[in-house]
Amino acid sequence: MSKTKKLLLTLLGVFLIIFTGVVILVFSFTQSMKADPDEEKKVRDQAERYLEKTFDETTEIYDVLYDNMGNWGYFDYAAKVKHEKYGTQFLVFFNVETREMEDTFLSDKWQDDAEKEIRPYVEKELGDVLISKEMGNFAESEDWDEIQEEIGDYNQLLLIFDEGIGKALKINPNKPASYKDYEVSPTIRITLSRKKQDADEDRFTEIINALKKDGVLKHGNMIVEYISTNGVPLDDEEWSKSF
Repeated sequence: MSKTKKLLLTLLGVFLIIFTGVVILVFSFTQSMKADPDEEKKVRDQAERYLEKTFDETTEIYDVLYDNMGNWGYFDYAAKVKHEKYGTQFLVFFNVETREMEDTFLSDKWQDDAEKEIRPYVEKELGDVLISKEMGNFAESEDWDEIQEEIGDYNQLLLIFDEGIGKALKINPNKPASYKDYEVSPTIRITLSRKKQDADEDRFTEIINALKKDGVLKHGNMIVEYISTNGVPLDDEEWSKSF
C-alpha cells in the first residue's frame, strides 16, 4: 500500500472518529434538553400534596417547567400553578438547597399587584405601549415580529420581588398581606426600544418621586435598559437608581 493511500486512510479514520464524537455530543445535548416524563410526574405529585397542605383556596397545576438551561439553579422541574381566587400564576418545586418544597406565590402575587399600581406612573411619563409579563408569551412567540410592527416601538415593564420573600417574611399564603405593609425593595425593570433621550433622567426621577409621594412604593431599585429595534441591548445606555 502506498504512503498516499495510508495517509488518506488515516485521515479518513480520524475524520470518522471526530464525526462520531460530534454526533454523540449533539445527541447527548438534544436528549438533555428534553424533559423526563417521570420527573414531570414526580414534581406534579409533590406539588399536589404541597398545595393541598399549604393553600386553603383552589389551585390548579396547568403545566410543568423544565429548567434545562440551569437558570434557577435550585431545581430542575417545577409545577406551574394558578391560584383560582387571585389569578396568580406561580411555581411549586423541591428546593435542592433547602431540601424542602417551596413556592413563588407571594412574590408573583406582589409582582402582579405592584405592577398594576406602578404602570400608570410609568405610562404617564413614557407613554407608548407598555408590555407586561402577562404578554411575555406573545413576545417570545414566532408572531412577535408581526405584532410589534402593528404596535410600533414598545416599553416593557417588569416588577421583580425575591422568589423566597414569602418564606423569608413568614407570611401565610392564605392571608397574603399587601407589599406596602412591609419594608420591601423590589426591582423595577423598564426596557425601552429606543436610544436614550436627554429628558429621560428627569422622567425616571419623576416616576420615583411620584411613587414615593403617593405611597405606592417606598423603596426599590429602578433599572432602565435601552435596546435597538432588533432587540440588541445598547450597552452604553443604561440608567439605574436605588431609592
